[in-house]
Amino acid sequence: MEWEKSLPLSEKIRRKRDGFSLVEMVVILTILGILMSVAFQGVNSLGEAARKAKAISSLKAIANAYRQYMEDTGHPIRWKELDEIAAGPSGYDATLIAAVLAKGGYLNAVEAWTWDFDYRVKKYITDGNSLPAKICDIQRDGTGKITSAKVSANFRGKNGFPISVCAVVAANTCTNDDFFNNAGEIPIAYSRGLRDGNTTPGTWADGKINFDLGGVLGSKGGFIVFLDGHVEWYNNLGTGDKCTLRKYGTTAMTNKIYEALPKGGNSIVLTQSLVLSWKGGVLDCGTF
Repeated sequence: MEWEKSLPLSEKIRRKRDGFSLVEMVVILTILGILMSVAFQGVNSLGEAARKAKAISSLKAIANAYRQYMEDTGHPIRWKELDEIAAGPSGYDATLIAAVLAKGGYLNAVEAWTWDFDYRVKKYITDGNSLPAKICDIQRDGTGKITSAKVSANFRGKNGFPISVCAVVAANTCTNDDFFNNAGEIPIAYSRGLRDGNTTPGTWADGKINFDLGGVLGSKGGFIVFLDGHVEWYNNLGTGDKCTLRKYGTTAMTNKIYEALPKGGNSIVLTQSLVLSWKGGVLDCGTF
C-alpha cells in the first residue's frame, strides 16, 4: 500500500521479519531436539547416580551391622546361626543372614536388603505382592528377654522373595581374626548378579537373560562392600593377571569372590535358596 512506503526503514524491516521461515523453523526444532536429548541423558544419569548412592548406603549399613555383630559375639555369622534363626535346617540363603542381624538389633531395615529400583522387586509388587514390614519375628517375655526369634515368612518368601544383596556366612570354625586380619580385602556383601562359576566368572549377569540371577544394575557391573566398610564399584572382576580380588591368605589374585574368603571356600556367599547350586562342595552364587 501507498502508506507503507512512508514507514521508517526499521519498521519496514520489522514487518518483513514477522514470523519464521521454513528454514528457521527447521533450525529451531533441531536445536530443541538436541537440548531435549541432552536433558534426557542428564535425567538418566541423575537416576543412575541415585540408584548407586542407595546401593552404597545399604551395603555400608550391612557391613557395619555385620562387623558390630562380630565384635559383640566374638565370631562371624556361621552356618549354625542360620539354622537357629530358621528354626530348623536353614536352606542357607541370605535372608537368614539378614534375620540374624535383625534379631540382634543390628539392622532391622528391609530396605537395606531389598532395593526399590531392583527389577525383581518391581515385578514382585506388580504381581500384587507387598514388601514385608519386618525381617524377623521376635517374641519376648515380661522382662524384654527374647524367648524366640525366627525369620519372617513374608521376608523369606515361599517362592523366592526378591532380595537385592548376596552376603557372606562363615564356616563354623572361622574366628574373628580370620576376618579382621584382612578386613579391607574380605567381601561381606554385594549387589546380586555376580557370576562365580565357570560361565564368565567375575561378571555381573544381565537380568534379561536370567531373571532370577540377573544383576540389580544389569550387566554393567555391581558393588562389593568389604568388612572395613568401604564399597567398590566393579564393571567386572577381571581375568588372568588382571583379576581384582585377592585369594585369602595368598598373594594370588582371583575373580571368584568365594576364594577371597577365609577357610578356602567353606565360608560362602549366599543369595536366595531357590537359585543356589553346589559345585564340588563350594556354593556358587550366580552361576548359569
